[in-house]
Amino acid sequence: MKKLAFLAVAAVALASCSSDDLVDRSAAENEAPIAFSVEKKNITRAAEPQALENLGHYNFGVWAYKYKDGLTTQKVMDNYLVGYSNGSGLGYDKSKSTTWEASAGDLDDHKSPWFYEYLGTAEYLNEDASKGYTKSQADYMSANANQYLRYWDLKYANTNFYAYAPYRSAGVSFDESTKIITVANTAQVAGYDKPSLQEFMYAGAQATNAELKDVKLNFKHLGAQVNLRFYEDVRGYKVEIIDVTTDGSGIQATPATKSGDTYTKADYYTSCGATIDFTNVSTPTASVNHTDASKTQANLKFVIPGTEDGLTSYTSKLSTTYNVIPEVVTSGTQGYAKSSTIYYPVAQPTTSEVGFTFHVSYKLIAEDNGEEITVHNARVYVPAKNGSEFIAAWQPNTKYTYTFKITKDSKGTTDPDDTEIDIENPTVPANPTVYPIVFDGATVVDYDTKDSSSDF
Repeated sequence: MKKLAFLAVAAVALASCSSDDLVDRSAAENEAPIAFSVEKKNITRAAEPQALENLGHYNFGVWAYKYKDGLTTQKVMDNYLVGYSNGSGLGYDKSKSTTWEASAGDLDDHKSPWFYEYLGTAEYLNEDASKGYTKSQADYMSANANQYLRYWDLKYANTNFYAYAPYRSAGVSFDESTKIITVANTAQVAGYDKPSLQEFMYAGAQATNAELKDVKLNFKHLGAQVNLRFYEDVRGYKVEIIDVTTDGSGIQATPATKSGDTYTKADYYTSCGATIDFTNVSTPTASVNHTDASKTQANLKFVIPGTEDGLTSYTSKLSTTYNVIPEVVTSGTQGYAKSSTIYYPVAQPTTSEVGFTFHVSYKLIAEDNGEEITVHNARVYVPAKNGSEFIAAWQPNTKYTYTFKITKDSKGTTDPDDTEIDIENPTVPANPTVYPIVFDGATVVDYDTKDSSSDF
């Protein structure tokens, strides 16, 4: 099992005049709007940064405060919504933004496909879905009655930015005295395949006002990510993954604790709240809160690998075609078949003892004569921890890739009468239950004796 990660990048910029007195206008040529360059950092080491909008994230929220010794700290942004538009209906209507640009520029031009002008509740009036979100989509609207363009104040030395995504108009607050964002217990909600709805992220940055540079925000994940992949090591056979029971049931995992050989179904968290501590503004830390959070014992469900997910088409000696998973390799790069399902779980307590029993079914296809054997409900238990390493007790900002090898020592069944497969039962058989055909010794029966006598 591996823990992997990924990166993503997005840029945000803005311009125009504000009606307030946030700006020191003593040098007009130095006036510049506050702008953002946003990175989504985290879960990986080798992946190239990816545009935030390409992951389905079209907004984030931000508080900003300006500071200088001897001057009163002032709020610059109060849970502002910063939104994205591709100019063709994806994200927000850009028509009232003075700073929108089709692509992000450098840190000095203050132009970007991201903006915050006129995204306040009273100003965002778009009713044309072809231009982006409409005003009726309240979940994507700012909590502010007005959102004005903000400018760098050169009387102040620094401005700190405290950000999170996706934007929430309620259930999130910031205390400047403690430098903590507090998020309600639905901040992170577990789900499948929709990162823009499931991932909660946070970031902070301190800008030097006099530099007039766009602000870089490096987002981290509050939740985790789970992926599955498969290969096989059954000599003389090809392996095809099939639905674990009936069509469409895919691959499933039952939450459970394990004590000795006893498995017991258990709850795992499907939502959580959090506190984000910006004491060090550029490297904030998150503490997950499960008070009053939701729990369940429902199975996780993953679709079986499809033809585009690393499978190979194989025609047997009986002229039957299968989509088989890669075989083990002794040299070179190991290939894998991957489930296309991505699960975005909630971070679990570090004290969690809940693991998962995975249920997988597959066909064995003999390479020499095409014989087919179906193995139902093969099981393996993935523990919460392996020593100090978190395996199924998911932790924030971590991508978990579970790699399963199909071997001859399967704990499934080939019995055609075993039709009542209980995929809610987490128990894994103590011993392999798919048995090889074995010739256990050979003996020779002595010749029958038959006596006959004759006289010459």
